[in-house]
Amino acid sequence: MKDRIEPRHKVLMRGRLHGSGFARDVCVLDASSRGLLLTLAVPPARGEMIDIMVNGHTLFGQVEWSNGRRMGMRFRERIDVLAFIAGETGPLALRRQPAGKASHSPAFAIDWNQFIARKPQFAGALGLMAIAAFFLVDLITGTIGSLDRISDFLSR
Repeated sequence: MKDRIEPRHKVLMRGRLHGSGFARDVCVLDASSRGLLLTLAVPPARGEMIDIMVNGHTLFGQVEWSNGRRMGMRFRERIDVLAFIAGETGPLALRRQPAGKASHSPAFAIDWNQFIARKPQFAGALGLMAIAAFFLVDLITGTIGSLDRISDFLSR
């Protein structure tokens, strides 16, 4: 038996496999961060690009091998296999880390996609804080003058 790069996790999960022009029900028998062992009536051909929807996640990869009703799927990117099995929400892709760097807990990782999606709200809040800070400094120091002088200037 061939040595495994990493441990497999025995599971029994239902999913839906999609490939070029087909969709099939599958059963996931084991999972690792690099791929899945699947069973289905008619597996796609070796080398075919596929995606599978399981536990609310869509995973992309390639058929590595098939034999009878079983097949191996290799992911494009490594995943957090324990989060996948637990059905956790959010991205599953593991972030690549330079060699020698300590890994951090996924619980403390920043989901940059969510941060970027909220960028306009963040920019608006930052602008309002800058205006408030400007008026607070003016109120404390009195360097700019009263609102009457500003309105006189603007009405000219």
